[in-house]
Amino acid sequence: MHYGTNPKQLSQIAKSPIRLNPDHSHTIFRVRMDGLKPRTTYYYTVDSIESTGRSDAVKSTVSQFTTQNARK
Repeated sequence: MHYGTNPKQLSQIAKSPIRLNPDHSHTIFRVRMDGLKPRTTYYYTVDSIESTGRSDAVKSTVSQFTTQNARK
């Protein structure tokens, strides 16, 4: 996953190793993103890569989310 605060410059990367569950018909991927700023909109795109690290050219459109206020 590539992300950042500018939708035209998604320079940060979050990775997740694949964990297949043979009992499920689908796979859920999760990534952890540390150091996000409060009350900030982030843009991201998800792409698929092969086990070799080479892109297989499958990429999502750019989506967004906004972080909440900082906890006190």
